[in-house]
Amino acid sequence: MTGFRWQKLVLPLFLVVLFCSCSVDSAKSRYLLAEKLWFEGKYAAAVGEFERVISKDPHSKWGLQALFRSATTQMFFLSQYEEALKKFKVFSETGQDAISVWEAKKQMGEIYFAHLERYEQAASHYRALLISRPDSEDSPEFMFRIGRSYFFLWKFKEAIHTYQEIIDKFPDSNWAEKAWLEMGITYFTQGGRQNSQGSEAYQEAIDIYEKFLRRYPKSQWVPQAKFGIAACLEEMDQLDAAYYRYRDLVSSYPSPEIIQIKLKRISERKQQRNH
Repeated sequence: MTGFRWQKLVLPLFLVVLFCSCSVDSAKSRYLLAEKLWFEGKYAAAVGEFERVISKDPHSKWGLQALFRSATTQMFFLSQYEEALKKFKVFSETGQDAISVWEAKKQMGEIYFAHLERYEQAASHYRALLISRPDSEDSPEFMFRIGRSYFFLWKFKEAIHTYQEIIDKFPDSNWAEKAWLEMGITYFTQGGRQNSQGSEAYQEAIDIYEKFLRRYPKSQWVPQAKFGIAACLEEMDQLDAAYYRYRDLVSSYPSPEIIQIKLKRISERKQQRNH
C-alpha cells in the first residue's frame, strides 16, 4: 500500500477519533462548569450548562450524569417539577447505574404525589415500583402513598384496603401505625360524604381509633385519635359523649383553640335543643 493510499484511509479515522476526543473533553468541561455553578448556588445557570452537556452528548457518561443532576436541581432548588419529571423519566429509561435509576423513579413518584398532586399517576407509578421491587425497603412507604392517593381521589374503599394491606404485611413498622390512624380518618371522611347514611362509617372510624389507642398507647398521634372519636360522636349527634371527649383533650391536643371552639359549638347546640 502506498503512503498516499494509507493516508487517505487513516486520515478520516484519525479525524473521527480526534473529534470524539474533543467532544468528550468538551462535554466534561461543560459538566465541570455546571458543577462549579451549582456549588456557587447558581442553580439556573448550572441547569443551563447541564442541558448543554445533554444536548451535546446525551448517551455518554457525562450526558447521563448531567441529565440526572439537572433533574434533581430543578426539582429541589428551582421547583420546576414538570421539567424535572420529564428528565427523570428519560433517565429512568436510559440510565445505566441501577441505584441512580431507582432513585430517579422514586423522585418521579415524589413529584406526582407531593408536588403536582396527580394522584392517579402517583398510585399507578408506585404500584409499578412495587411490582418491580416487591422486597424493597421502600415498599411500605410506597403503599402508604398509594393509600393516600386513593383517599385524595375519594376512593375510600381502595384506600382502606391499602392501609389494611400495610398493617397485614408490615405490622411492626411505623407505616402500620400511620395506616391505622389514616384508616380512621378515611372512615370519618367517608361518613361525611354519605350524609344521612354516615353513621355506619363513623362507627367504623370509632372502632379503628379505639384499636389504634389500644395498640399504640404512647403514640405521638394519640391526641389525634381521641379527637377523631370525639368528632365521630359529634357527627352522630351524641353531644354529651362528644363534649366529654373533647374536654379531656384540652391540655393535650396540639391546637387547644380548636378544642375550645368544639366545646362552645356543642354547648350552643345543646342549648338550642333544650329550647
